[in-house]
Amino acid sequence: MKAHWWCCVVGLLCVPPWVKSTSTVSQNPASISLTRVNSSADIGCSTSRPEPMSLALYRGFPAKERVVFLALDSGRVTKQTPAAEFLGRIRVAQRAGPAHGFTLQLSLLGPRDTNLYYCLWGFFNAETSSTETLHSAGTVIVVREKDPQELCKDHVFDRILIALSVAAFSVVVGLCIAALVVNRKRFKRSFRSARGATPPARPNRPTQAAPRSDPYLFTYVNSLDFRGIVEC
Repeated sequence: MKAHWWCCVVGLLCVPPWVKSTSTVSQNPASISLTRVNSSADIGCSTSRPEPMSLALYRGFPAKERVVFLALDSGRVTKQTPAAEFLGRIRVAQRAGPAHGFTLQLSLLGPRDTNLYYCLWGFFNAETSSTETLHSAGTVIVVREKDPQELCKDHVFDRILIALSVAAFSVVVGLCIAALVVNRKRFKRSFRSARGATPPARPNRPTQAAPRSDPYLFTYVNSLDFRGIVEC
């Protein structure tokens, strides 16, 4: 598509000499800029010479190609569409007035239809007994997929959406931090340190009671001394 576009631009800058406007034929408008795909464009072709034999619409780049052909015979119009891609996309309406004129409507246009379109009239020259053709200046049709202003609007919308997302994320993070701070303060209020608390008093140990005197408890004392009996 880029190569096709550049070919059209170079071709428009160097319009061939056979597309020069003459005083007997005219075409309008000079250019049409479409900002949406599947749009329509109207091209008006007219001539002041009497009894034209035919009218054809050509596009100039990258090669000369006939788009539609009208055979004119005593007010009878016969349409042919040699370009297969334009089948069913061209409507023809005859203009009223002293001059001969037609309005050619091209519909369902896309970026590939960007080109130079020009009208070619056919006449019969009685003096030379031959046919001659006259070309009009042409109409430049530019079809863009989207309007640059709409692209800018889309970018602005995307930026606004990103800004709102960042703001929402910041609010959520702020709420989480605030909740943590509040919970920390509540924990400090309910917490009591164990350093200042007095330890519980230990229970008193029971005192050892003095031995009691039992009448049935006696101590046997041996009065015998065996040291003198045992001799080494």
